Amino acid sequence: MRSILEGFAYGNISPEAQTFKPGSQYAQAIRAAASNEEKLLAKLSDEEKLIFQKFIDAQGEINSLTAVKNFVYGYKLSLLMTTEAFITSGTIVGEDE
Repeated sequence: MRSILEGFAYGNISPEAQTFKPGSQYAQAIRAAASNEEKLLAKLSDEEKLIFQKFIDAQGEINSLTAVKNFVYGYKLSLLMTTEAFITSGTIVGEDE
């Protein structure tokens, strides 16, 4: 891979593909969600399970859309911060004095 941009363009770098440590807070939250989902599904009728699955699917879509929106917002914000750093770099090296 020659650059981050090329890796991103070829799909070798993906902002949504992330790993997490088995004992992390994230892992604990996933484990709790899965455990509670199993308990809930055991108590639901087939029709209720279908409704619940539709809810899970809709929530997944919301999460995906939110992740993309947050990624774009964060990227734009970081570009603005970088731009400001370049524009105001003269104050750091004493050019404005």
